[in-house]
Amino acid sequence: MPELPVLDPQPLRDLLEIGATEGLVQELIVLYQEDIPGRIALLQKAIEGGDTRRTMAESHGLKGALGNLGLLRFARLVERIETEAREGRLAAALPLGGQLQAAYEDGLSAMVATFNQA
Repeated sequence: MPELPVLDPQPLRDLLEIGATEGLVQELIVLYQEDIPGRIALLQKAIEGGDTRRTMAESHGLKGALGNLGLLRFARLVERIETEAREGRLAAALPLGGQLQAAYEDGLSAMVATFNQA
């Protein structure tokens, strides 16, 4: 399976095309910076604690948020964690959880570069 791009900018561009201001897109980037690290921490804690139900819940919500921003690769990683948990293979999610921080940073870099936010 080919690797997905880090960012599909179309969801955020769609907001601009329907009349959102560039300030809104910048706010979404700031919210990503403020919200996602905490959500990553909760997900990692659930995985490391062996809490399958919490892992599924945290990963499902995070996957949706990332998809709405067009963060394809990060969303796919979280989807894989959710699948492992749902199929009773939480141990297989442990190494995936170790990739979350890098995926977050890649996503932030891509959004900043694409939408010219310093």
